[in-house]
Amino acid sequence: MQAASTMVTAGDRPLGAAVAGALVLLGVRRTLVIGAVLQVAPVVLLLASPVRASRDMPAIPARTAVPPACEGNS
Repeated sequence: MQAASTMVTAGDRPLGAAVAGALVLLGVRRTLVIGAVLQVAPVVLLLASPVRASRDMPAIPARTAVPPACEGNS
């Protein structure tokens, strides 16, 4: 799992650098404002979601018994 996570995050770095470079064409202050807004957006979405009202961990559903495999049937 660690390798997959590293590959995804490392693969996004060139894309992020290209987007940041393109945003600088708008000006440094505008780029910083856009970056600040994008940093705050996930927090706002999390506070507006039902996760905030959650007080307990959800219960794990009961496992049902799986019948044993029949020999000769495929």
